[in-house]
Amino acid sequence: MNDIDNAKTVLAANLKKYTRMDEAEIREIVKTIPITVYAKRTVLLRQGFKPKHSYYLVNGCIRQYACAEDGNETTVNFFTEEESINMFSFLDDDGSSLYSLACLEDCVVVECSDIEKQGISDDSPDIRNMKRLFFERQFSELQMNLTEFKLKTPEERFAAFVKSRPELLDRIPQIYLASYLGITPESFSRFKKRIRP
Repeated sequence: MNDIDNAKTVLAANLKKYTRMDEAEIREIVKTIPITVYAKRTVLLRQGFKPKHSYYLVNGCIRQYACAEDGNETTVNFFTEEESINMFSFLDDDGSSLYSLACLEDCVVVECSDIEKQGISDDSPDIRNMKRLFFERQFSELQMNLTEFKLKTPEERFAAFVKSRPELLDRIPQIYLASYLGITPESFSRFKKRIRP
């Protein structure tokens, strides 16, 4: 099975799980959904540009980051399989992105192009409800991450990350993980030796 066929299978399973659509409706929608394969290191969106899409990541890993005026990058989040990237929460008042998105691996994504409609679309109530659920999940995760960042020491953040997302330790370059946790790469290495089983 190729990447596109696999993506269609995943999408059909999610539509079945999150909507009340019947098999025929799901097959019809999956046929029309735009699925794109991006190579590792592809930048999907640059900070300061207006996004054309929100994304649903079927396979791969995407890094969300911001670049300061001095050129230093700070990793804000990582998105992996079956996670949505709702751009509404990443825009400034002018509708430009506050962040960049880059593929850390080859990625298979669905591009949801209704971003310009600011939440108003011709989608069925089932699809709108599914998008709302994904947006709520993303917002909840952002809030939890922010709370952890503010309340925990660097070593506690590292330990919590190892517990909640251990699969990313071998999947993402250490420099990005350290940036995400707000620690130096040297501290990351030290914590990794002490904490990781």
